[in-house]
Amino acid sequence: MKTEKQFVRRSRHWLLAGVVLMAGALGPTSCSEYDLDKETPAGWGSSIYSWLDEQGNYTNTVRIIDDLSYRNVLGKTGSKTLFVADDAAFERFYANNTWGVKSYKDLSESQKKLLLFGNMIDNSMQLNSLSSVEGPIEGECMRRFASNTPYDSVMVLNAEQMPDNPYWKRYKEANKIVCMGDNSTVPLIHFVEKMLEMKRITNEDYNFLYNYTTNRKAGDASVNGVQVENPNIKCSNGFIHKMEEVVTPLSNMAEIIARKPNVSKFNSLLERFCAPYWVGEEMNVRYNDMYGTTDSLFQKRFFSEKSQNGEALNMSPDNTPVNGLLQFDPEWNAYYTGNNDLGGNVAMERDMAVMMVPSDEAMEEYWNNGAGRVLKDYYGSWENVPDNVVSKLINNNMLTSFISSVPSKFEDILNDANDPMGVKTEAVDSVWLGCNGAIYLTNRVYSPTAYVSVSFPALINETMNILNWGIDQLQYNVYLNSLNSYYSFFLPTNKAMLEYIDPCSYGKSRTQLYRFHYDPTKPETDRVWAGIFNYDVTTGEVLDSIGRASTDQVKNRLNDILNTHIVIGNVEDGKTYYRTKGGTEIRVNNVNNGAGSMTVEGSYQINEGSPLVVTDIYDQTKDGNGKTYILDGGPILGTRHTVRDVLASDERYSAFLDLLDGTGLLEQIHLNRNACGGDNISTFNTYHYTVYVPTNESIKAMQQAGKLPTWEQVEGLENAGLLAEKTRDSLAIVNFVKYHLQDNSLFIGAADESGDYETALINPETGRFHRLTSQLDENGITIRDEGGNTRKVLTDDERIYNRMAREYQYDHIDKTQAGRIETTSSAVVHLINRPLLLIKDPIEN
Repeated sequence: MKTEKQFVRRSRHWLLAGVVLMAGALGPTSCSEYDLDKETPAGWGSSIYSWLDEQGNYTNTVRIIDDLSYRNVLGKTGSKTLFVADDAAFERFYANNTWGVKSYKDLSESQKKLLLFGNMIDNSMQLNSLSSVEGPIEGECMRRFASNTPYDSVMVLNAEQMPDNPYWKRYKEANKIVCMGDNSTVPLIHFVEKMLEMKRITNEDYNFLYNYTTNRKAGDASVNGVQVENPNIKCSNGFIHKMEEVVTPLSNMAEIIARKPNVSKFNSLLERFCAPYWVGEEMNVRYNDMYGTTDSLFQKRFFSEKSQNGEALNMSPDNTPVNGLLQFDPEWNAYYTGNNDLGGNVAMERDMAVMMVPSDEAMEEYWNNGAGRVLKDYYGSWENVPDNVVSKLINNNMLTSFISSVPSKFEDILNDANDPMGVKTEAVDSVWLGCNGAIYLTNRVYSPTAYVSVSFPALINETMNILNWGIDQLQYNVYLNSLNSYYSFFLPTNKAMLEYIDPCSYGKSRTQLYRFHYDPTKPETDRVWAGIFNYDVTTGEVLDSIGRASTDQVKNRLNDILNTHIVIGNVEDGKTYYRTKGGTEIRVNNVNNGAGSMTVEGSYQINEGSPLVVTDIYDQTKDGNGKTYILDGGPILGTRHTVRDVLASDERYSAFLDLLDGTGLLEQIHLNRNACGGDNISTFNTYHYTVYVPTNESIKAMQQAGKLPTWEQVEGLENAGLLAEKTRDSLAIVNFVKYHLQDNSLFIGAADESGDYETALINPETGRFHRLTSQLDENGITIRDEGGNTRKVLTDDERIYNRMAREYQYDHIDKTQAGRIETTSSAVVHLINRPLLLIKDPIEN
């Protein structure tokens, strides 16, 4: 038979896991103070209620238990943990509290519930075990749900207490709404040694969080900011932890911000994004049954990418889309960061959020003299700034992880462009702890980089909201907001986006045109749509409609557009050709004449169309990252011409084209999977290339000298049955062509990118690609091959150099069924004076 001591040793593990223990199992002996990990009691002790009643100095708590008819639970059964303050602490509470109560008789039933159930956990837990999550895993838990319910915080709000936005208007006019803050239980925040140690939160961090009113030492612990005075008082049905002061439930971040008069300007912006939502039939009936009312019950929620249950809230109460979402719902008591893949409440227990909230003085300075001045100049007042613009500011000040946002980790906090935000402790005047996160009251505004980035005109101007939607949906905002680079961003207006020639139709019998549209009444993810039309390239006539593009197709084409409209660098530096983010090249002219005269051309405009005029220029260089060039006449487009098309367009390329056609390097389908827009070069692979084409005369001279076979000679060897010789000569032609295909596109009139470049020809002895040394200057390109021969790009006629090509691969093996662009490669074709060789040119010598 096991001894009592052996039984207790085993049971302490059950206690940590919250197993219910029956009070009468071991007899009604007195309560004792001890640590189960160090000693075993002679008996299990009195119940929680009995112990409190017997002490004589917990009369306030005992009266609350009696008034709420909870004596039987805490006196006989159950497994509870209670955080309790003695009567002396209650006297201090009555003398100074935010509830306005002066004595016990002033406490309402709701307040009594908050004081009892808000300080109770439905498990029997020692202090150190508070940091454990299911497993158990020590040091991971900093929050856990108390025993209160959402009904405990229901309030009847009058008009002055309601947010000032259209969603609350009808209730403000009625001067009443019955509303709970959030339909989730309010958690307790507890900081104990193991958790702080595991999360690398220092004592200095802790003191910062409590505005340096503490001087934390190892072993100190707190619950909702109140120090634990005497932990681990063991009773038959759980633990009591005596607190230095009365512990009250913490409000969530949204409610704290709303009550602070010194952040009213920020709060007015924040509360644009909230609305009252009916709680539903089941909860409403239960509430009315509990309190004997006939009210409609609502909850306050914020439009956000992450709200209750980790789901987005992007529709208003009347089920219409909203214009702008916050990162997360600051009213959501049970907020958690990341995904709740662990199940249950584990994600909530491990972390919470942070909001950096500027004071009214900081907001005023920001608006008049800081980065917010651009908003003031454009909109005139905060009231005129649209919600989707305001949300950028708020979101930049919402940090999803408290654990990662304490002072010792400030240098790791990133802004909306994933650059260091530069948060300093001296910028934080106070810290307010909420049940779902910490609020840092700041004396400066951390402005979103979107306000000073080249994407800003798209954000603020409704005539450019198609591309702005694409920037957000395709996450180009992080790229374009980076202040570590200089960008030249060509931005088509909504009007220009009616003229997008679809590259997927280049492989079809008829060219097609996309006409993009923006519909603000649709949910955020579906606001841009496109109609597809047959299009006559020769006349520019838009023909019959053939349907609408899918959302995936819309995003695919917008991705192509954005890639070809962003240049990393300054297009006003005196050059003519510039490489875009997507690897294509554009031509820019008349820069010095400014808007109205400056033009830009993509390979389509150069080969088949006309230049696009820049109608306006936004200069973001002072505080931002470049310039934005507005296009109203259409988007920059990629040509339909492949390299082969370019070669076939001019007789001066004909000898090289004849060689290329026989090599097998041209393909219509890539890897038996992706149809091509034409005859693509198989060695190209989502990059940009240069094709050097020797003159017809120089190629024929080599052939006549017997230094380069012709395909006719190869065919003759095959007919003669000389297969070895046929293979030798065939390979010689293929290698000759490959050696003229160079990685990296070099344009005359572009930035100097002289250097050594690989070709498509691999050296079988080294396993590496043969190389060329290309020297670029303002007047031309000089190439030195591995044979030591020097060649030059011919520039006497603009039709034989800087010829642009683009080759597409699609998502379907049948190009007539292609729905999206899978990948593209770009190339430039130059005519050169003589062939490139691996040996010294025998003809020249």
